[in-house]
Amino acid sequence: MELIVFLVLIALMVILMLLRVPVAYAIGLTAVAGFLIYVSGAQARHFRVGLIAQRIVAGANSFTLLAIPLFLFAGKVMNEGGVTDRIFHFAGSLVGRLKGGLGHVNVVASLIFSGMSGAAVADMAGMGVLEIKAMRDVGYDGAFSCAVTGSSAIIGPIVPPSIPMVVYSVLAGVSTGKLFLGGIIPGVLMSLLLMVMVSIISRKRGYPTGHMMTFRERIVSLIRALLPLMAPIIIVGGIWSGIFTPTEAACVGALYAIGISLIGYRSIGLWKLWKVAQETAIDSAAIILMLACASYYSAVLSLMRVPHTLADQIVMLSTNPLVILIIINIFLLLIGFFIPAMVSINIFTPILVPVITQLGIDPVFFGVIMVLNLMIGMLTPPFGIVLFTLAKVSDEPTEHVIREMWPFIGILVVALAILIAFPQLVTFIPDHL
Repeated sequence: MELIVFLVLIALMVILMLLRVPVAYAIGLTAVAGFLIYVSGAQARHFRVGLIAQRIVAGANSFTLLAIPLFLFAGKVMNEGGVTDRIFHFAGSLVGRLKGGLGHVNVVASLIFSGMSGAAVADMAGMGVLEIKAMRDVGYDGAFSCAVTGSSAIIGPIVPPSIPMVVYSVLAGVSTGKLFLGGIIPGVLMSLLLMVMVSIISRKRGYPTGHMMTFRERIVSLIRALLPLMAPIIIVGGIWSGIFTPTEAACVGALYAIGISLIGYRSIGLWKLWKVAQETAIDSAAIILMLACASYYSAVLSLMRVPHTLADQIVMLSTNPLVILIIINIFLLLIGFFIPAMVSINIFTPILVPVITQLGIDPVFFGVIMVLNLMIGMLTPPFGIVLFTLAKVSDEPTEHVIREMWPFIGILVVALAILIAFPQLVTFIPDHL
């Protein structure tokens, strides 16, 4: 009975989203409907609407959630402050000489910027247009340039800091710091595999090799990028050493971004800083409202015992945690085609975490895997926000970008499979620090 009601609620949520009801309201209305369906008539008479508001407010009342607007703000300030250009040139000094040089530069620059922004869209907005133009100018196909840019942008939510991991940590009740540290090796692994794919395609198509920089040029590039490069070191190093919590790290990162952009480089003024703060407030409000409604949705699911019933049903399929993990990941990959990543995290985290916990799977490991899995969905039609944004900003036909994107989606799925097979790649750093 519980699973039938749950499926009805999922169908209701999908219908509301198709009707263009804002995601937060769709989740909240579905939760209210589930509660009213589940309670008996006598209980319903004593039901007070104020209890819904109290639960939603409680879902947003979390110190950890302060990290979301702060990381968003830091990434936006870095974008507006011209930091991306310095990072791009520094990445060129490291790997530009390889075959398919600017493709490799694209990946490395995204890896570096990931340590500042925490969001795939922020990475794409900051580095994307610059990277695509640079690759086109030296002879790379536009759709291929978009594919490299998009696939490397999703490293952002894997390498710390990560906004989706903050959301997962709140819903799953696990350490944000451990999730951040768990994303370091997977982020590097994704970068290396993407560079392998870039190299293979570049050799096949004869894409150009970048020029060899002199030692002096490399030093100049390093000096120009030194202050931005310190940002991920300060954020990750502070969490790693225990000097500050992830939320405090977000505050430090935001202040550091203001310092280097407003004072260090003088590349952003007070008026622009105010506009960035306004944009951040709007974006953050949407995310946190969705998370608050998801908190009420989670409470209703727990009341209906959906996670426990689902866990029992899944365990009946197999008692092997690896088999169950593969089934769940195939399910998430399919979900990623149709539901945006942040929405999926809000909907499915309260359902799946009790399942994997019952099977003895580390929720920190599962969090990193879940985020990576759903980020791949941002590159796929019909709802891949990164895919369609890239096609729009580059003026490339969407079907061309989709065709070029598939090899990179494939290599990211390979990265996901490696992490599932070797969970120590995720848990090694959190477990030993």
